[in-house]
Amino acid sequence: MATSISLNELKENFFLCSVCLDQYTEPKLLPCLHRYCSLCLKKVIQASNDGKIKCPMCKQIYRVPKKGVDGFKTDFHMKSVLEFLNLQKSVNNGGLKECISCSKKKQVFAYCFKCGDFLCELCYKFHKNSRMLKDHRPHILKLANAEAMNLTLEELSALTEDPRCHIHLKQQAQLCCSTCRNVPVCVPCTYSKHKGHNLHEVNELASHERMLLESKLTEINILTSSLYELPGKVEVIIGKLSENNAEKTETLKIQHKHLLYKLKDDKKKVTTERENGLMDINNRRADEKLQIRVREGKELSEVKQKYEDITKDTERKYDHESLQINAKCDKREDIVDGKLKRLDDNLKELSVDLDILTKQHKDELQKISNHCQQMIERYENFTTTTSSILASKDKWIDAQCIPDIREACKPLILEMKKEFSDIESLSDLTIGDITKDLFDNVTISEHEESVVKVKEFKENVTWYIDDITSTLDGKIVITGGSDDINHITVLNKRGHIENQQRINSTELVGSSVVFYLTQTCNSLYSR
Repeated sequence: MATSISLNELKENFFLCSVCLDQYTEPKLLPCLHRYCSLCLKKVIQASNDGKIKCPMCKQIYRVPKKGVDGFKTDFHMKSVLEFLNLQKSVNNGGLKECISCSKKKQVFAYCFKCGDFLCELCYKFHKNSRMLKDHRPHILKLANAEAMNLTLEELSALTEDPRCHIHLKQQAQLCCSTCRNVPVCVPCTYSKHKGHNLHEVNELASHERMLLESKLTEINILTSSLYELPGKVEVIIGKLSENNAEKTETLKIQHKHLLYKLKDDKKKVTTERENGLMDINNRRADEKLQIRVREGKELSEVKQKYEDITKDTERKYDHESLQINAKCDKREDIVDGKLKRLDDNLKELSVDLDILTKQHKDELQKISNHCQQMIERYENFTTTTSSILASKDKWIDAQCIPDIREACKPLILEMKKEFSDIESLSDLTIGDITKDLFDNVTISEHEESVVKVKEFKENVTWYIDDITSTLDGKIVITGGSDDINHITVLNKRGHIENQQRINSTELVGSSVVFYLTQTCNSLYSR
């Protein structure tokens, strides 16, 4: 970084304030080595309410000195470079002032950096030959040279005047005060304002500062390659993220399509089962009704009323079965419909989750990319600033600026050492399973069986059962008996006898049997 650098090698925006986008005016230097016009920095400070400012370029935060904008160091190196650039512009544009040493209003011929103004040819020769102005000779530049020459920073440093005391502006500075951040001071200041401070001779201090900076620059050079590689790495990972997004989206669509076909097939099976079940029930209904009508024809004279009741009970039974199978199929159909809806909801939810996760990862990667770009801009600004200062080989500039460069190295190195170890994980997308809540391992029996033990019937083992039927409220009606005794018995749901009527078989003859049984059933059931 200490090689000779010409002014033309520095980018034009190096001399522009990033706030007003114009050439620096009284440039002030922040610890991060970004510089701003004094008035621009003052506006930034005024906009802050917490006593801190954020660098508009790199977003580093610094506490505002007690003196406000005047508390920040003036960039004397930039001022001297700007002085020469403005001189070049005046020569190129023809906007030259008159000679300050005479009143002849002749065309100006040279510029004295010590006087800070123009000289005609006669005054130039007087400056060069006069013993009184011998200390001005190294600081005089012919305007023809200024227009044509591409000065290096070292040559420009030789032309510019050494800084003056920051308190006694007419006194030439002889020392640097390390206590006050290497500001230039004169000898009288060592007995007054800077009494007891850490004072150094500028050549000694400049050599020491260059030596301290060298190790920092070596460490930064080692980290440079990884800094410039990181944006490319971020771009590669963003590409991987996009590829994973497309892959996951396609997988979700394929899973959704496969499961959609499966669930629709399940729904068709339920529909087919419903139709077959109802058809079988209707067939059995018809068969049993036919059997009832056959039996009714044979025994109409005897048990017509009985078979009418049985027919009604049969209708109710099979209506109940129909309701059951309808309810069962409706329930299964609702389950399948629910699964179809949850499948679509899962797809939408997972697609939204995937998009949100992708956006979060892209935002995080963009933050890393923005951070890298800021770091690159900080590094390039640091490199340009450091190169220009080292190339000037000016002892005063070294003494004043190198401590700031070393101080700026610390946060820069810490930021450049960040490895972003988890950046690879940002290319991965982990989402839920589209099949969640759709399938389970529960098997529901399709037949419900129950056993009712009736104690009273167990005790009368000689009784036979002629017929059994049920009522709408779940009770069981049994008819039967033995050779001597006939009975009609009503059982509750638990198998206990609620009512029982016994009849002597010899008392029932012919049609009186039907009438008696009917009256007895009505009587028992009404109880």
